[in-house]
Amino acid sequence: MILGSMRSRKRLSEIGLAAFLVILVWLIQLALLSKFRFGDVLCNLPLTMTIIWGVTFGSPMPKPTNDELRMSNLSTILVRQLLSGSPSGALIGAFFAALSASVIPVYPIAYPVIGWIAGYFSLKNFNQAAFLCIPLVLLLTFLGETIMAVQLCLMHGREFVSAAGRLVVPEEFSHLAMFIVPESLLNALIAPVLFIPMRGWYEFFRWRQMSSD
Repeated sequence: MILGSMRSRKRLSEIGLAAFLVILVWLIQLALLSKFRFGDVLCNLPLTMTIIWGVTFGSPMPKPTNDELRMSNLSTILVRQLLSGSPSGALIGAFFAALSASVIPVYPIAYPVIGWIAGYFSLKNFNQAAFLCIPLVLLLTFLGETIMAVQLCLMHGREFVSAAGRLVVPEEFSHLAMFIVPESLLNALIAPVLFIPMRGWYEFFRWRQMSSD
């Protein structure tokens, strides 16, 4: 009973700290970063933190052993891989998405999706993780903003294929596509600034857990 309550308090404290960080990042985005524009491009700190969270904490599912891979069929392996994303990354992304829905005309499903996908690229066991997070943030930001552009086009009823069968680029997509690469670069540049303390936080909690065991 005591052990259960201790674990519950520990879990609640971690959730509370995560919620505090989300709100802090959101306020920094609104109060500071929204005023610093590079041309018409803004750094997307919430999306960057969602990615960093996913790659830092990774997936809770253990990697399959060689024996498990030999005994499993292809469909089982594919399902396992699909389920090995980051639940906490998806939750952080969903929290940011709920906050972002108040300032944009659509719920940004890209945030929880990217948070989940980031878990596939866990950097928990890499020594040069602070450098490896840069290309990951670049790639996942590009993917996230592309999902957002497609979502906006679908919301406005835009079609990507004309009646004649030709590929059409909707106006919303082409306008947003102009900012995808610059925003991805900005997010990638600030990625180590978020990753280093996040990695330290992860190492601290892992050390404390090992000490208590």
